[in-house]
Amino acid sequence: MRWAKMNGNGNDFLVFDDRKRRFDAEALSRMARLLCRRREAFGADGILVAGPSDRAAFSMRLFNSDGSEGEMCGNGARCMARFAVETEIIAGTGEMTFETLGGDVRAVVEGRRVRLLLAPVSLEGMVLDEPVVVGDEALRYSFLTVGVPHCVVFLRRPLPERNLLLLGETLRHRQDLFPQGANVNFVVEDGEDLFVTTYERGVEDLTRSCGTGSTASAIVACLLAKTGRDVAVRNPGGVNDVSLRFDGPRTVFPSLTGEAALVGWVETTEEAFL
Repeated sequence: MRWAKMNGNGNDFLVFDDRKRRFDAEALSRMARLLCRRREAFGADGILVAGPSDRAAFSMRLFNSDGSEGEMCGNGARCMARFAVETEIIAGTGEMTFETLGGDVRAVVEGRRVRLLLAPVSLEGMVLDEPVVVGDEALRYSFLTVGVPHCVVFLRRPLPERNLLLLGETLRHRQDLFPQGANVNFVVEDGEDLFVTTYERGVEDLTRSCGTGSTASAIVACLLAKTGRDVAVRNPGGVNDVSLRFDGPRTVFPSLTGEAALVGWVETTEEAFL
């Protein structure tokens, strides 16, 4: 099997074309667990799989490094869009629409930079700026779904990574707040920009970047009047530019622009699955 190793602002993936559906979900889950091991295999936050679609150019499936299937990933979607151009799944202008479990995504690929028009985000039932106590920390959190469930926490000051790791792991498993779990985004205001560090469900660790997390953080910041509708969201791995268009008080159409780097091509052997 031939894979592309790619990353979106340091959020890294193994990507391959399975439009002929050679593998079922169980097999893909096992591949993710084995191939994403760092030091023992190629290492990645997850695998991305191009599949067939009845309504779009193709579909994207995401399997996290723990083998769980995620609904959507913004950085992953950028990588998948560039992969589709590089492998000529999509020919011509670099514009495409593809299907994900979190809704259809429109993408425009311009070299390493990819712009995504994400599926509409419903604000119905979102939680906005409510108190929560985690250990000794009294925090305020918001919750919404941007393809996948996201918790957004604004911090008064930056915290060390070990603190963020502990807080993220604890919040991610708060079943009383998030029955399906959640990605946890820690946000610090940085002038007119945001700095966001994300603990990702499925990866079960802090990651270098999260595209949907950047988008969720930008939506919450805008609703709390901390930023405007256009904001640069800095992650440890790079910058995600987010633009928001509101359709009434309950729906927002986000766009997400950032890097999608093609690091190289790799082939698996039987030993990769031992």
